[in-house]
Amino acid sequence: MPTSLPAFALALLLSASASAAIPVYTLTVLPDAMSPAGINNAGQIVGTRHDHAYLWSPGGGTDLGTLGGASSTGTALNRFGEVTGGALTANGEEHAFIYSKGVMTDLGTVGGGKVSRGTAINDLGQVAGDFHAPGTGWGAFVREGGQLRDIGNLGGASIWATGINNAGRVVGSALGQGDVHPPQTAFIYEKGVMRALNYSSSGISSANAVNQRGQITGTDWHGPEAAYLYTHGMTQVLGSMYGLAAWGTGLNNRGEVVGNLGGALQVPFFAFIYANGRMSDLNTLIDPALGWTVYSAVGINDLGQIAAYGCHDSEGCGGLLLQPAPVPEPGA
Repeated sequence: MPTSLPAFALALLLSASASAAIPVYTLTVLPDAMSPAGINNAGQIVGTRHDHAYLWSPGGGTDLGTLGGASSTGTALNRFGEVTGGALTANGEEHAFIYSKGVMTDLGTVGGGKVSRGTAINDLGQVAGDFHAPGTGWGAFVREGGQLRDIGNLGGASIWATGINNAGRVVGSALGQGDVHPPQTAFIYEKGVMRALNYSSSGISSANAVNQRGQITGTDWHGPEAAYLYTHGMTQVLGSMYGLAAWGTGLNNRGEVVGNLGGALQVPFFAFIYANGRMSDLNTLIDPALGWTVYSAVGINDLGQIAAYGCHDSEGCGGLLLQPAPVPEPGA
């Protein structure tokens, strides 16, 4: 995460923060060294801590362990607190896993490869993820009937899955055809069929999350990078702030989107939320006296709770839970 910001961006942030009269969110600091990756409606947050997949709950945290190797990464969870990600085995391979009821289960690999990782899990226990096999680029899989199945591609060398909902709709990003700088396109995979999410005039886009209503968020490169919300064939460009690029990273079933504002190579400077038709810098919605700057947001649940990452003026950086603040009583 950035430790310094462009002067113009810092000035904008300080000015906007000073104008926030009533904090909209309270902050809970997650255990030290935790990097969050997602949140469910129970307020549980999955991520990685001390090189191990980690599940934080309001009552405490759990180190999920590994598959016999040195490290693991937690990437996603469902409403039941089941987690997926990637973990090293004793022989140094990285395998996708499901963690459920205290047990981490190895999901294996695809096509004789040595690398797979889960990136999304729905409430039915279906997992979507990525794999690498000999002589190929990156592929995407979905786990059905206990097997990892290659879902194909859009004609290019690589594809990455990023989300799956309870209907089994998988979203992600795929490279198209071409030898030099092939375009990257968001895709939807459902009922055995993959199609490009062709809404961008530039033809370059990514999909990062899908909710139970089938809405999708991600990034559109139609000029400056801009976050979008795709709903039943219609795409709404959410725009950006401060002249920075924006990309959506998570959304809930109310269609509220969180994401990051940043610079080249998707380096995050600030986190944002898009709700009620408006994009807001999350730093303007917390108490500036707390000393935290929220750099990235990775997920939002249906209660409006947000899993994020930020840095403190003097205490270093780490994971954060942003919770909607209680509404003051009239006259308070």
